[in-house]
This record gives sequence, C-alpha cells and structure tokens, in this order.
Amino acid sequence: MSLDSLFEHIHQLPSVPAVVAELMASLDNDKISVHRVSATIRKDPSLSLKLLRSANSVRYGVGRNVSSIDDALLLLGFDRVRTLVIASGMVGMLKDVPGLDREAFWKESFMVANLSRTIVRHSHLERLSPETAFTCGILHHVGSALMHIAEPEVMQRIDTLVDQGAPRDELEANQFGYTFSEVGAALGRRWRFPETICNALTFQERPLEAVPFSPYAAAVHLAIGLYQKIANGRREEHALGEMPKAVRRPLALDLLALYEEILENVRADDELDIFLS
Repeated sequence: MSLDSLFEHIHQLPSVPAVVAELMASLDNDKISVHRVSATIRKDPSLSLKLLRSANSVRYGVGRNVSSIDDALLLLGFDRVRTLVIASGMVGMLKDVPGLDREAFWKESFMVANLSRTIVRHSHLERLSPETAFTCGILHHVGSALMHIAEPEVMQRIDTLVDQGAPRDELEANQFGYTFSEVGAALGRRWRFPETICNALTFQERPLEAVPFSPYAAAVHLAIGLYQKIANGRREEHALGEMPKAVRRPLALDLLALYEEILENVRADDELDIFLS
C-alpha cells in the first residue's frame, strides 16, 4: 500500500480542530498578538476548560487560581499556553483507534514531548523554541495511530514484536514501504502544519540525514531514546550518558543543566488524566 493509498484507504481521516490548526500555523508567526491567541482559544469551550484545568494542575501550579484564558496567558506565558491547547486538541482528536492503547500512547507522547522541550531548552543554538520541540514530541508518533486505523491487524502484529525488542522502523518499512515517521510528516502536511514540524517528524529516526540539520528532529530522537531506556528500567543518569554523541553534539547541549532537569520530566504524568478526560 503506497503512502497516498494509505490516506485514501482511511475513509474518516481525523480532522484537526480549527483552533488547533490556527494555533499550529501561528508557530511560524513571531508577530501574532496575545489578544488574537486568547480570542482563538475562546472559540472552543472544551479546549478552554482543559487549558484551565491543566494550568491549575500540580505541574503548572503558579501559586494562585487560574480562572481565565487571560490569566493563563499572563501566568504561564504565551508559548506554553499555545502548546497546551495544541496538545489537548491532538489528544481529543485521536480516540478509539483499533488496537492502540490510548493511555500508553499518550503517556509516551507527553514524556517524549517534555523531554524534547527540556533538551532544546538546554541547547546553546540560537532561535530555538522549546515549545515547538514539545509540539514535535507530542506529534512524533501520530503516524503510528494513522497506520493503526488503516491496517489494525498488521500494526498489532508489529506492536507485539516491537514489545519483544524488534526494530519498528524495519518492520514497518518491510510491510508498508514507509514508517510511522513518514506517515506522520505526510499527515502534518495535509493538515498544513509548519514545515519545521513536518521536517522534524520525517527525520526523527535519522536526524543526521536532515539537510539542513534539524535540531527538533535531533531533540525528538534523543528524547525517544531516553524515554525507552528509562521505561525499560535504566537509571536516568545512565540513560543520559548513553545518548548518541553524534546526535547530541550538533545541539551544543549544556549537559550539567540537562541532567539536573531530567528527573522533573520523568515525573510529568500528573497532567495526562486532564487531557484524556
């Protein structure tokens, strides 16, 4: 099945909420106003409610009650609010995917997103956005969900083997001729997401092949590796020490600060229930 055939095979392609699409497009717009973002979020009461619940969670607790979108923007910051709404919209969009453990899927997505954000935050490269890195992390596995919708039986067989240690990219490429990374990037372009994000999704498995270098692909790649090692029982400091140097070096990371912050990210599950509700 070709990549185009995959999309044609899915009769009900998930649609991005209008608010999410507008906020995603604004990631490339440095001049967008806070008032416009606030007005955009208010268009979707459900997303607005989840934003306020998240803003008042332990993870984002700011010492006072966040009771309005404007409060959230003031206390959490423009970029953080935007990515929280994008994340909430993505979680709400993908429901009841055949053979996909929704909670496990989003737990991994949020962990990779938080780790990606932290990695970029501690990079010495200029003009990088930690919140764009978070968005790339949230979306990193969206192609897999789409493949589950199109070919649930094949994907369940692949998932079983991956759980036993088999390489996902090789199995998917063998069965489909492409991997979840390529599907996710193609889906992002159909949804008209910024090319920065689509490029990161394309090269997340092979970041050193991206020309020019994609720091977001590299960050997601490192975050996935960290998550997998920690989830399999490796101590955080050991997992950090095993990050591939060839991918790490172009990011010019402050390793001391990064090591110090990783533990906080590993305990980032408290917001997941809000988004899944």
